[in-house]
Amino acid sequence: MIVIVLVPLKMFHLPRTTTDWIMFFIFWLGGLWTLFYEYYFIMCSYHKDWNSYVIFHVAVAGFLALSIYTNMILIISSDVTTRSVSLSAVLPSDKWKYCDICQLSAPPRSHHCKLCNACILKRDHHCWFAGYCIGFSNHRYFICLAFYMSIAGVYANIYNWDFFLSVKGGFTWTTLPSLIAPHVGLMFGTYTFYEFFITIVSSTGFLVTIVFLWLLETQILQFVKGQVMHEKKKGINDYSLGLSNTFNEIFGSAGFWVFLCPLVRTKLPGDGTSFLTRDDKEK
Repeated sequence: MIVIVLVPLKMFHLPRTTTDWIMFFIFWLGGLWTLFYEYYFIMCSYHKDWNSYVIFHVAVAGFLALSIYTNMILIISSDVTTRSVSLSAVLPSDKWKYCDICQLSAPPRSHHCKLCNACILKRDHHCWFAGYCIGFSNHRYFICLAFYMSIAGVYANIYNWDFFLSVKGGFTWTTLPSLIAPHVGLMFGTYTFYEFFITIVSSTGFLVTIVFLWLLETQILQFVKGQVMHEKKKGINDYSLGLSNTFNEIFGSAGFWVFLCPLVRTKLPGDGTSFLTRDDKEK
């Protein structure tokens, strides 16, 4: 049975540093601007009247935007710190380590984040776009976010290509270089400010797509090996117990339903303080 859950507003973990705030606003405002740009500039140039083709693109864009922003909200509303569990009720083992900053023993796979100023359960990395860490309870939302951002980026770039070429006057030997350095053409007067504006938007969209495709690739490579970022860098494979184990560890009981609807309730194995290792499985 699928159960939809709502997120209490008081649980939002907002950015703590200036850099995080800047990236946070870029993500939110950039996404809203992209929707406006797609509807007002691109779609209006392709279609003059509403038809099934237009409705399809609007529906796809709406689904992608809703999925992306919902996953981001769930990322920043998840408590991934060690404060979310009662460490005093857990029996520490020799795999635990002492955090000098928090002055507490931290469970395995947890690491202190100086930006969040807390130890993070099964810490993967600190996400600038969220201004918050990706860890045990919100890892699935970040993977879904990277997945849908990648799909949206590829979809938009393909959909926008004809419009971009029409503004540039067709594909020439200067088309691709102008995406890399659009200001050069404006400085030498080879195209108008409107062309410069469209080129800037197109090149930014292409760059953002590359970034999220790289993030998605990184997550897939880690997923295959059952690692978080720290373990990937250090070559630690203690928790590599197969795709099925990793999938259940990240997405929980709901499985693929989390991809279709991030608000689906899912039960994760454990509380983020202990994980089965290869040695444990052999024993």
